[in-house]
Amino acid sequence: MSRSAQCRLRRQRRLIPVAHLVRPLDHAVLFINPMWDNEAERIGKQRCTRLGYALHTVSDLMGFFALLILLGTGAYLGYRGIVGTFRASLFWLLSIPFGLAIVGSILYRLSWVVAHRRGFHYDYDSREASWLEDGQRRTYRYSDALTRRSTE
Repeated sequence: MSRSAQCRLRRQRRLIPVAHLVRPLDHAVLFINPMWDNEAERIGKQRCTRLGYALHTVSDLMGFFALLILLGTGAYLGYRGIVGTFRASLFWLLSIPFGLAIVGSILYRLSWVVAHRRGFHYDYDSREASWLEDGQRRTYRYSDALTRRSTE
């Protein structure tokens, strides 16, 4: 293979189709990320890429805390309105939970980018997670793990 063909092949491997970067938009939520379809998807992503799984976990926590802060900010603004000390300049406080939620959503998307770079794929019909590791396709099924546990 020529040197230019090798460079093109490397560049193609680095490019990721946009459709694989994010889950369908009907699942996109600002504060809370979509649930895993199956335990096999979660464990498969964890085994595929520790970094991607850690980013996913951090994004879940950020979204949860952003939701709590949003509720607390609403209560605080309501309190300030009741006691008569509300000022329109207090609306900037709403930027904190929304900012956290946006950062959490970015981390969530980034976690899936990392997973797809490792070749992660989850088949919803067979409930099987697969990814590339050392040039070989690895798979994980939750039912296989249960079978192994019952025979031990």
